Amino acid sequence: MQTEASTSGRDAPRRRLEAGAGKARFGLSLKIVAIAGVSTALVAIILALSFGHEVEKLLEQELTSRGRLATLTVANTSANFIFAQDVTGLEALTAATLADVPGAAYVIVRDERGRALAEAVKEGLGPARPTPTRVEELDLGSRLLERTLDVGGKEMLHVVALVTFKSKSDAQYLDPLGLEEGLGAGAAGDSGVKVLGSVELGFAYADLRSQIATATRRSGGLALVVLIGCLVAIFPIARFTTRPLSDLSRAALGIAQGDLRQDVARNGRDEVADLARSFGRMVEGLQAMLRELKEASAVLAQESDAMLGAATRQAAMAAQQSAAVAEMNASTQEIAQTSTAAIEQADRVIAVTQTAEESSRAGEGIVEEAVGSTNQVEQHVSGIADRLGALSTRVGEIGDIIGKVKDLALRSNVLALNAAIQAARTGETGASFSVIAREMRTLAEQSSATAGEVPKLLGEIAEASESASAATQQGSDKARSTAALARRAGETIGNLANVCRESAGAARQIAESSRQQAGGVNEIVGALAQLAQAAEGNVAGSEETRRAAERLKAVSGRLTDLVQRYRN
Repeated sequence: MQTEASTSGRDAPRRRLEAGAGKARFGLSLKIVAIAGVSTALVAIILALSFGHEVEKLLEQELTSRGRLATLTVANTSANFIFAQDVTGLEALTAATLADVPGAAYVIVRDERGRALAEAVKEGLGPARPTPTRVEELDLGSRLLERTLDVGGKEMLHVVALVTFKSKSDAQYLDPLGLEEGLGAGAAGDSGVKVLGSVELGFAYADLRSQIATATRRSGGLALVVLIGCLVAIFPIARFTTRPLSDLSRAALGIAQGDLRQDVARNGRDEVADLARSFGRMVEGLQAMLRELKEASAVLAQESDAMLGAATRQAAMAAQQSAAVAEMNASTQEIAQTSTAAIEQADRVIAVTQTAEESSRAGEGIVEEAVGSTNQVEQHVSGIADRLGALSTRVGEIGDIIGKVKDLALRSNVLALNAAIQAARTGETGASFSVIAREMRTLAEQSSATAGEVPKLLGEIAEASESASAATQQGSDKARSTAALARRAGETIGNLANVCRESAGAARQIAESSRQQAGGVNEIVGALAQLAQAAEGNVAGSEETRRAAERLKAVSGRLTDLVQRYRN
C-alpha cells in the first residue's frame, strides 16, 4: 500500500501535466500579442481621448478666435453703413458674413438702442433670436463680449462687438499727420468715440461637437488601424521570440515524461538563450545524475541484498548465541550448586581429619606408653633369666616374685587391652598392633596362669629351671620383638598423624579453593545473566536490523523502478 501510494504521488504531477496539455491552451505568443494589443489599445485609447480633448479645446479656441475676428470685422465694416443708415448694405454684409464665416448661425446688426437693423439667420434656427445685449454691458476698450446662450433650444456661442465711430477735431482735419506742434496728434485727446450700435454673431456648439466627433472617429479609426497593424507586426515577432520557449516547454514535458534525451537550441544572446543554455546544462546534469543514480541504485540493491542476508544470518547466530548463553547459564548455576555442596563436603572432611588428627596424637601417646611397657617387660624378663640361675637358692623369694609377676601380668593384660582398643580404632593401619596386643594379652594371661600354678610347680622349679631359663630367653626375645613391633606401630601412627595433618591442611585448602571457586562461579553466573540479557537485546537488535534491511531493500526496489522510468 505504501509503494502504491508513493507511486501515485509521483505520477500525480505527470497526470496534471497531461490533463493540462489536453485542455485548450493559450500560447505564450498569443499572450505576448494580447499583452502588446492591450497595451497598444490602452495607449491608443489614451491618445484618442487626449487627442479628442485637445481637439475640442483647439476647436473651441479656434471657434472663439474666429467668432471674435468675424464679429470685429463686421463691426468695423458696418460702422460706415450704420453711420450712413444704409440698411441694404447692412443686409448684404450680414448675408455675406453668414455665408463666408464657417459655423455662423446668425448675424445681427443692432443700433445703439438694441433694435435690429439687419440680420441673417441660417435655416433651422426658426424665429428664435438672442436677447439684445445692452451697450452698457460692453467695454469700450475691448469692444467684445462672449457668452453662451440657448437660442431656440440650441446652445450657442454668442459674440457681441460694439460698432463705434471716432470723430476728429478741427486740428486733426487741418494736420491729419500731426506735423505741426499743437495740432493734429497733440489735439487727439479732444476727439470722442461714438457708439453706433452692436454686431451679434452666433455659432452653434452642435457643429463644433460634430466636428469633434468626426475628428474623434477619425482618430479612433486611425488608432484601430495602428493597433491592428501593430498586432499583425507583433505576432511573428512573438512567435519568433517564444519559439525557444516552446522548445524548452517541449523538452521539459519530455523530461517530465521520463525522456532525458532532449536537445535544446542554445543560440542567441538574450535572456531566453541564457535560459536555454541553463536548461541544457541542467539536462546534462540530470543525465549525469541519472547515470550515477542508476549505478548507485544497482549498488544499493546489491548491498541491500547482502545486508539483508547478513542481517538474517546475524539474527540466526544471535538466537543460537542466546540459546547457548542460556544453556551455559544453567550449567554455571549447576556448577555453583556443586561448588556449594563441595564446600560443605570439604567442611565435613576438615572436621573428620581434625578428629583423626586428635586420635593420631592420642595413639602416639598410647604407643609410646606401650613401647615403654614393653621395654620394662624386656627388662623384667632379662632379670628373670638372670635370676633363674639362683632359683634354687631363692625359692623363699618366689612368693614375692610371683606376686610381682601377677601384678605385671595384670598390667600387661590392661595394656594389651588398651592397645587392642587403639588398634581397633586405627583400622587396617593398626592391624599389626592389634596382633601384638593380642599376643601381649595372651602372654599376660599365660603369666597370670603360670603365676597361679607356681605353688604347684615350686617343686618342679628346680627340675624345670633349665626349661624356664629357655622359656625366659624366648620371652626376652618375644619382648624385644614386641618392642620392635610397638616402635614400628608408633612410627606408623606418627606417619598416620602426619598424613591426617596434611589431609586436614589439604582439606582446608580445598575448602578455601572451593569457596573462591564458588565466588568466581557466582560472578560468572551474574556475568552470564547480563550476557543473556545482552544476547536477548542482540537478538532484538538483529531482528530490527533485518527489518531495516528489508525496508532498505524495498526502498532500493522503488528507487530502481523510479530510475527505470527515465531514459538517457
